[in-house]
Amino acid sequence: MFLAGQKVGKYQIIRSLGSGGFGAVFLAKDTWLNILVAIKVPHKQTVELFKLLKEPRLQAALNHSNIVRMIAAEKTDKIFFMVMEYIKGRSLEKVLDEKKVLDWSQATEYIQQIVSAVSHAHANKIVHRDLRPSNIMLADKDGQVKITDFGTSVWLNNVPYASTRIGSPPYMAPEQFQGKATFRSDIYSIGCVYYEMLIGRPPIFDPDPFKILEKAKQGKITPPRMRNASIPKEIDRIIMRCLSSKVENRYQTPEGITKELSRFKGKDAQKTEIEDIRRRIQARESRINHQCWNCRRPLPYKAAQCPYCGEKVEIL
Repeated sequence: MFLAGQKVGKYQIIRSLGSGGFGAVFLAKDTWLNILVAIKVPHKQTVELFKLLKEPRLQAALNHSNIVRMIAAEKTDKIFFMVMEYIKGRSLEKVLDEKKVLDWSQATEYIQQIVSAVSHAHANKIVHRDLRPSNIMLADKDGQVKITDFGTSVWLNNVPYASTRIGSPPYMAPEQFQGKATFRSDIYSIGCVYYEMLIGRPPIFDPDPFKILEKAKQGKITPPRMRNASIPKEIDRIIMRCLSSKVENRYQTPEGITKELSRFKGKDAQKTEIEDIRRRIQARESRINHQCWNCRRPLPYKAAQCPYCGEKVEIL
């Protein structure tokens, strides 16, 4: 659409940032404000203006530190484009391409920010419908998470679900395949992203979307802890609840995930496991060290009387 050095209204195009199924994104400079911005140009320029305005209006309705801010929507020389906050960083997809998997503590930190952003969107009646690593940016400066690409998002106002079948199959809930996406479909997608950060691939991966749907409906997902034993049990349980094939068995709201993670992070997982081991050792040792005060022979666990000399038990 645009070339490096090209002037589009008050924006100076610097370079391309990439292209997806719905549009191309460019880095540009706002010559009036002297700031860098990201410009997204939809591939389909022939549709009605009100349809082109759907995405920017949805994103502009959101004001959250973990969501890319929509600055403006403009039309210059018959080309419609959106102007967004520029995030200097990489997508989670590129980070995973390089690192393959993340430590569970780092993945949990990212997922908490993702959940916070989704919670804000849901509070504004917006279902994202395309939460996946390529739509999650990580800022170079501080690693802050920024969710982007609301091109498939939808407002759920006074309707039970979004009827359009749309999304990325490896991250879609079973009901989303059937054209019945709800707020809890995003929770399923969160579980998919969390799983991929820890294991290196989505919970169900197959080139055939219909096979993904069948496995998702049947709940045929290997728990992440079975693939990586270093994942804490609590994290494994949270992910699997997000990935439940039945909508009613998932967390009802993103806040449910936040509460569970906050409760878990309130205690050091490694410290807790060490304490559990110590308690078991101490219990075993206490059973071994029970001795009769009279004959000094070992006593059965919780014995009230020595079976050897008949004296009442006095633990030393």
